[in-house]
Amino acid sequence: MNRQKKLLLLVGVLAALCVVIAVVTGVQKHIDTVTTVDEEIVAADPEALTAVSWTKEGATLSFTQADGTWQDASDAAFPVDQEKMADFLSHFESVHASFIIENVEDFAQYGLDDPSCTITLTSADGDTVLELGDFSTMDEKRYVTLGDGTVYLIEDDLAGYAVTDRDELMRQDVIPGYDTLDGIVATGETAFTVEHRPDEELCYTDAYEYYLNDSGSYEPLDSGKVEGLVDTLNALDRSDYATYTADEASLAGYGLDAPALTFTVTTTLDSTQESHALAFGQDGDGNHYLRMDDSPIVYRVEADAYTDDVAAAGYDTLRPDEVLALNWDTVESIDFTIDDTVYTAVKSGDTWTINDTEVEFGDVQDAIDGLTVNTFNDETADKKQEIAFTVHLDSEAFPEVSVAVYQYDGENCLVQLDGVTLGLAARSLAVDLTEAVNAITLGLA
Repeated sequence: MNRQKKLLLLVGVLAALCVVIAVVTGVQKHIDTVTTVDEEIVAADPEALTAVSWTKEGATLSFTQADGTWQDASDAAFPVDQEKMADFLSHFESVHASFIIENVEDFAQYGLDDPSCTITLTSADGDTVLELGDFSTMDEKRYVTLGDGTVYLIEDDLAGYAVTDRDELMRQDVIPGYDTLDGIVATGETAFTVEHRPDEELCYTDAYEYYLNDSGSYEPLDSGKVEGLVDTLNALDRSDYATYTADEASLAGYGLDAPALTFTVTTTLDSTQESHALAFGQDGDGNHYLRMDDSPIVYRVEADAYTDDVAAAGYDTLRPDEVLALNWDTVESIDFTIDDTVYTAVKSGDTWTINDTEVEFGDVQDAIDGLTVNTFNDETADKKQEIAFTVHLDSEAFPEVSVAVYQYDGENCLVQLDGVTLGLAARSLAVDLTEAVNAITLGLA
């Protein structure tokens, strides 16, 4: 009886071994052949393409090209951003594989039984279809097949460039890049003219390039703030559009037939000057809109952005914060008045003297440079003068410039430049200046 059981057990083991051998043999017959290469598998000339489409995450986008312009295959009015399309297609000019996997029978192991993204490039030579699967587990390279039974590993994740929302490919109307910002003209509920005049002697210093032209009278402006205004206009959210098919007949619905505010920005790039008008309108419900030039795109503008960033723009948002922007090389002397006593500091080279006594002027210079306005206003000075000083310059056009600082409240002082109120400066800054002058004039009265 024991011999019979042993015999049956041996037969069972032999049968199981045969099964294992059969399975292993079968698997060996289907092992894919992997080769390391650096091979170009796609070389698509963007100019030769007549169409491109892709499907990803359930969304399909299709575009056609004619005369060098791409458009939505089903909506010719949609304003396709040509630069974005060119950037997308540039990734297909030379696609290289680092591994080739041949003799593939099970595409599922590469995620290619149900591709995560399928991209079709069409030219006169036909279609090139790229099916993109999973990432390799070791090096995070993307599996791709061209429908030829071969799987490739590519380093550049082409699926990542394929957007699923068509709006991401919409042209955005912004002021283009420039070499020089030549000017800004605002008309409507806010009106001002900014001009770029870097080489003209329009004020006491050469520190300013932009000026407010107020009927022929020029006031210096802060370069960063002027250029920042253009940046702000360009940064307005253009992802929320009301329409991309606006025409003259429909503008009234957005208040753009008679804009509430228009900024005309003039720039120069590579010696070519151009101007663009950004018009802002408001409908009957108080909603704000933006349109550039004669574009068919009308963008919605959030109320806070319009109020704070657009309508608020003007002289006070563009003027310099510093009370003075001296070129110290042109300074000849400064008269300081404190408590009705006048002290004259004379400059010779890098040396300052008061009553022929050499003084250390660094703290005074720093205090003058650090005097800034925190709130612009045009109030009249009606309290005691804290300190005043007149700077004498080596300039025929602007031989001197004067600053007066008056008491205002516990936190601020009122500052005037050449008798015109600039606004409020922190009282601590006035104290710093007064103490610095006192330190070098002590015992010199």
